[in-house]
Amino acid sequence: MTPPSAASHPFLPLPIRAAYDGSSILSVIAAMLILVMVPTTLAALLDDRLFNGINIWIKPLKFQASLALHLVTIAWALLALPEHMRRTRTVSVLTWVLVGAAMFEAGYITWQASRGVGSHYNVSSTWSAAMYRMMGIGAATLVVAAAWIGALILRHGDRGNVVSWGTGLGLLLGGVLGGVTGGFMSAQPGHWVGTDPTDAGGLWLFGWSRSGGDLRVAHFFGLHLMQALPVVAFLATRFTPRVSRQALHAAAATGIVLTVATFAQALAGRPLISM
Repeated sequence: MTPPSAASHPFLPLPIRAAYDGSSILSVIAAMLILVMVPTTLAALLDDRLFNGINIWIKPLKFQASLALHLVTIAWALLALPEHMRRTRTVSVLTWVLVGAAMFEAGYITWQASRGVGSHYNVSSTWSAAMYRMMGIGAATLVVAAAWIGALILRHGDRGNVVSWGTGLGLLLGGVLGGVTGGFMSAQPGHWVGTDPTDAGGLWLFGWSRSGGDLRVAHFFGLHLMQALPVVAFLATRFTPRVSRQALHAAAATGIVLTVATFAQALAGRPLISM
């Protein structure tokens, strides 16, 4: 049975409608995460409790937005695969694994915030430690599934299409770099290096430490190659195929260097932007 097209769901935000034909379930779950941000925002406005120096609801908001972007990106990326590939069991399993992992991560982080306690690095009890390990598995699942789909696109997509190539490359590199930096970060006692363990006074919007190293910086740059490289590829389509491919590869190399450089900077205890 052929699923309905995105046009039949005008209630979905435009970016999600654009991805709907790639994966309806990923798009709908992303829309749900965006809708959940409304009560979470209200909670942040009404609840003045703090955790690590900032409002307790900031983390759930960030993760709801990040997970929605992640799912929309992959849903849109699946359009780079031939239609028969999108209907394979492999893609179906990867899709539902992504849904399960995203819902678990968003749900647990939000629930912990409602209780006024942390989700990440919380090993205060056997149960909390076990749930933190489950979060690590969920996070690894999100990036591994993305990298797997990226590899499928590079193998089965239109290799002559720079946007298709950039999409697959972005998912693959973002999954690998995001996974490596995220895995290292989760194995530490916190994401801060050489500074007080607080998010108070962090960089506007991102919250990164301005007084010491912050491992979240490299994780951000590596992970979001998933979005950056398709955008670069799209902008490069105005040039010749050779130049556009060179521009894409240059952007990929720049992203790798930036991720490695900010990772080394954080390990040295230096902030991306100082106070």
